[in-house]
Amino acid sequence: MKIQHSAFRGELPILDARLLPENNAQQARNVFLKRGTLKPERAPLAVESLGTVANPSTLYRYPSGNDGEGFWLTWGLGKNVHVVKSPLANDDFSRVYWTGDGFPKMGGISDITSGTPPYPGSSYRLGIPAPSSGPTASPPEGRAPVGERPPTVLETSYVVTLISNFGEEGAPSTPSNIIERWDMVGGAPSGGQVDLLLPGIPSGSFDIVAKRIYRAESGGIYQYVAQVSASASEYTDNITSAQLGRALPSVEWDMPDARLKGLTALPGGILAGFFDNTLCFSEAYLPHAWPVAYQLAFKDNIVAIGATSSGLIVATQGQPYLVSGSSPEAMSPMQLDVDQPCVAARSLADMGEYVIYAGHEGLVAAGGRDARVVTAEVFTKDQWQALNPSTIHAYRYDGRYLAFYNGGCMVFTPGEGVEFLDINASGGYYDIAAGTLYIIQNNVIKAWGEGQLMTFTWRSRLHEVPPGGAGFTCGKLIASQYPARLIIRADENTVLDSEIASPSMFRLPAGYTLCRDWEIEIQGTNEVQSIQIATSPSELI
Repeated sequence: MKIQHSAFRGELPILDARLLPENNAQQARNVFLKRGTLKPERAPLAVESLGTVANPSTLYRYPSGNDGEGFWLTWGLGKNVHVVKSPLANDDFSRVYWTGDGFPKMGGISDITSGTPPYPGSSYRLGIPAPSSGPTASPPEGRAPVGERPPTVLETSYVVTLISNFGEEGAPSTPSNIIERWDMVGGAPSGGQVDLLLPGIPSGSFDIVAKRIYRAESGGIYQYVAQVSASASEYTDNITSAQLGRALPSVEWDMPDARLKGLTALPGGILAGFFDNTLCFSEAYLPHAWPVAYQLAFKDNIVAIGATSSGLIVATQGQPYLVSGSSPEAMSPMQLDVDQPCVAARSLADMGEYVIYAGHEGLVAAGGRDARVVTAEVFTKDQWQALNPSTIHAYRYDGRYLAFYNGGCMVFTPGEGVEFLDINASGGYYDIAAGTLYIIQNNVIKAWGEGQLMTFTWRSRLHEVPPGGAGFTCGKLIASQYPARLIIRADENTVLDSEIASPSMFRLPAGYTLCRDWEIEIQGTNEVQSIQIATSPSELI
């Protein structure tokens, strides 16, 4: 008779220790199991201090500047900040956009890295406001008498838009009063020239540098007239109809709602975010423009959103949804058939073709047209609730779902069970360029898996052995290096607690032939490939 373990796997807490599959564990702690061996995880390695940031919870690696090293952006006081970099190709300003720190914000490299750390140093409110009022139009003095006016009279009105230092254009002002004008043609009497009083600029953290003037004639569309400085309060329009420029593009380019959060990048240069029960989309490649017409409303408040290859997953306080479409004005929602609300906004992690988030009964995977509780065969509801799922913040790393909660860290690999790590963190960020997960521990940024080896513990299932047989007499432990601590228990009695120093056979003490329940525990910092105990040396491989 022999007990053998290799191809080690994680825990399935839902099952009784006797009913676990052969290589699953009662306890798998601080162990990396993707190789099928017992390999110790490495502790995180400190890379940078966050200094004076109070209770840091969000981390982002600004990809530009600092001689290619970039800059760390951090937010504290428990803020759940979502950051995306500019969707524009070759953005000269290297802009970054974020939500979760008051109203939506943005900045270029010179703004964000101004001053001394912590960063961001400064920022602007995302979006360009419409002017506070419309312009006022009036004819100049000396207009020709009525009888001398040409037969074609143009009823004319004006609007004004504001332009930022980044070249972003906002929605138009309200239209001016309508006046009569006509083009100056040859020796025709005067009457084409119009004097304008321009509106002021709304207060706020906007980097407004210019105003654009547009004109509409006889009920037509508004077309470009001129651009003037932001401080200009007057303008004289003597542009003929033939000289008008392009049509006003920003009729529906509203500012994002001040409550917008959950900022997420989608394919095609589209950004998404939400507030309350409302999902919002930006214009493609125009992150400052968020038309109200593109908003979608849901019956339950939105908790978190995540992009997948099949569309945007919207996790709510009720059922989740898949929202898909080829453009921001053509998005449509589909409710997914699982009654699992998201209980922690920071628990939602993009896993590629699907997202995983924390629900009432376990981890929920949602992608395509399907959503289900993927830990239904791992945890009971009570076991899951004991992990404080409302406190979870999670990250995808190396194909695994890493969930930090009040008490530690859980690593979930679909179909493989779970492991637990003695690692806490208040926030984290996966740097896709570096292929590194960074976490925050006590105001220090640390790189995942790059520190010292941790001591792992792996305890086998409970093996029921008919008592009264020959009994286990020997064993063999194969490791990459030695020693490894081996603990063997029988009916809760310690049979062996020893440091195994070589791949040679070792002997077990006699006197346990009447024991029924056997379990094997391995601890250490060296990788272990297999363990076996047998009733005779001939049974050992």
